[in-house]
Amino acid sequence: MSTPAKGPPPQAAILDLITGVWAARAVAAVARLGVADRLAEAPRTAAELAPMIGAHPDALHRLLRAMTSIGVLAKDAGGRFTLTPIGQCLRSGIAGSMRAVIASELDTAHWQPWGHLEDCIRSGRPAFQSLFGMSAWEYYHTRNPDDGRLFSENMGAMSGAEMQAILAAYSFAGARVVVDVGGAHGAFLAAVLAKLPQARGVLYDRPEVVELAGPALEEAGVADRVERVSGDFFESVPAAGDLYLLKHILHDWTDDECVRILQCIRKAMIPSARVVVAETPISEDHPAPFAALVDINMLVMVTGKERTPEEYAALFRRAGLELSSVTPTASPMGLLEARAAP
Repeated sequence: MSTPAKGPPPQAAILDLITGVWAARAVAAVARLGVADRLAEAPRTAAELAPMIGAHPDALHRLLRAMTSIGVLAKDAGGRFTLTPIGQCLRSGIAGSMRAVIASELDTAHWQPWGHLEDCIRSGRPAFQSLFGMSAWEYYHTRNPDDGRLFSENMGAMSGAEMQAILAAYSFAGARVVVDVGGAHGAFLAAVLAKLPQARGVLYDRPEVVELAGPALEEAGVADRVERVSGDFFESVPAAGDLYLLKHILHDWTDDECVRILQCIRKAMIPSARVVVAETPISEDHPAPFAALVDINMLVMVTGKERTPEEYAALFRRAGLELSSVTPTASPMGLLEARAAP
């Protein structure tokens, strides 16, 4: 006699996947409305909170009630809503905040392309360009600066969540000149420099990005050791570094574009330098759900993808580099180190 399978039936698992999409959108609405910041001040009913955030009281109550069902909020005996530890992550301006991450990842510019996933699967091309008439980079950094700032906050918040795992797994010791290529506001560079008090850094990104990096570097206490340089990493990168960082960069681009970036680094680096690529390596045999789904996000948004370590090694070889180590971390991130090929 066969043993009944444990766990929910398959139909319930499908329903969980469907409601997971709804839950993500609802949490994003809570983040964008600023609910967590108001509830951090004091527990409040929906009727008390609604005028503070410009919301309809009954609709807001329904949203907050839904948040209690998934553990983002709790409700006390007086009907007032409070933050759980998960809800605390939706506050702005605090260490470990994920507010910008979910607000940006589930904004219109991200959500609409996912609605065209089937078209992307058929064509092999991202939906973003056809929907908005421009690349994601132009959308965020040229045409929609407010969304672009939130996107940059998103990248910074993700860096903060990953940084301790990276620093615990990999030693950056010995580096004297650290060049963060496409380093946004410098969160990764600042964390590495904090471990290397004798080193100096170069933050390299688009002009409009590095222009806004000053406060973040000052807050980290490394501004006096960082030179901010703007440019196009497809054309060149700052020379004479002995450690080049690339965090969440290569997965945005095609193989040929990645090779162009890496070739610029190979040309600029001193002979003993190393390149550290921080990405989410994917496994063909046992892919982690996070890596596999980020890969689909790349498919609908940009021309890049998540890659296996073997695929990264092939990119390195084309650029005159050689994969020297792959270091897993306690986060989904992995660190792929490359050096000049002999």
